[in-house]
Amino acid sequence: MAEVRKQKFKRGVFPLLLLGMILLFVFGCKGSDSSSVRIGFVGSNYSNHMDYEFSTFTGTESNKFKAQKGDLIKPTYDVTLTKGKITIQLISPTKELVWKKDIQQNEQGMTELVLEESGWYTFLVTGKAAGGSFYLSWDVISKAEK
Repeated sequence: MAEVRKQKFKRGVFPLLLLGMILLFVFGCKGSDSSSVRIGFVGSNYSNHMDYEFSTFTGTESNKFKAQKGDLIKPTYDVTLTKGKITIQLISPTKELVWKKDIQQNEQGMTELVLEESGWYTFLVTGKAAGGSFYLSWDVISKAEK
């Protein structure tokens, strides 16, 4: 009797384990669109500054900051590329694109933007098979200081 229960238990567990492994494989694997590659990736990301060097960078780095409606933001960037592409984006608290810069060669720049809403903004720096470095910093000037 105990032997029969053991066999039924084994027959019941094996299909469940197999199903679990299949589900893990199907839903746990990410497609190539969401993959991230960082080779020789060193640098820092804090406060109002992102600064990295890399041999190969495919993926996204982000940094959030809080601002008020009417504040002025001054992003400054310096990108050096040996290959690939870097995209810098500023996303609003409501997930709207505020500013975007696509860079495919060495480039430096600065812009000024008046923010349309209060809350947490996000800078995204995305690399696509990029090699080189990027530096991004920003100052937020409150509307009271302008």
